[in-house]
Amino acid sequence: MKQAQPLLGKKGILFFLVIISAFPPLTMDLYLPALPQMVELLNTNQTMVNLTLSAYFVTYATGLLFWGPLSEKFGRKPILLTGIIIYVLASLSCAMSNTVEHLILFRVFQAFGGSAVTVVATAIIKDLYDGREREKIMATVMSLVIIAPMVAPVLGAFLLKVSGWHMMFYALAIFGTLSGLFALC
Repeated sequence: MKQAQPLLGKKGILFFLVIISAFPPLTMDLYLPALPQMVELLNTNQTMVNLTLSAYFVTYATGLLFWGPLSEKFGRKPILLTGIIIYVLASLSCAMSNTVEHLILFRVFQAFGGSAVTVVATAIIKDLYDGREREKIMATVMSLVIIAPMVAPVLGAFLLKVSGWHMMFYALAIFGTLSGLFALC
């Protein structure tokens, strides 16, 4: 490790990296169980609801290209916090959406904020670790993140059972907020 993180320590920083690296799979997979219900409740068709996924993917990929140079120029923490704020606000907006068009729009903003978090997570690993240790940390983070796509739909189905599809986006906003608090350490 190039520089010790005084508050989090080695295990804390690894946990933090896993959490912020889990943004994409959680954001994509948590609400998948609700897609059929969303068609009915938003009074639309499957194609329009599927656009919430497509719009997310395209914006996320584009956002990675946008945030990378900014994190080099302005630093990791400002970009990370900006991305988390955008993500949380967009998640709350998704939760309050009453039309599929609004949901698609806010998913675009959610992807844009989430892509900043992903860029910074990778950059932090690059900044803190060298050589073989970097490889080990990246492998560990990705190994743990791979659990998110398995857990997210199960958690989404549970939230759908006890509440509605809106709750999934509130849960993502809470996840983003907790990540933001962790980032402030």
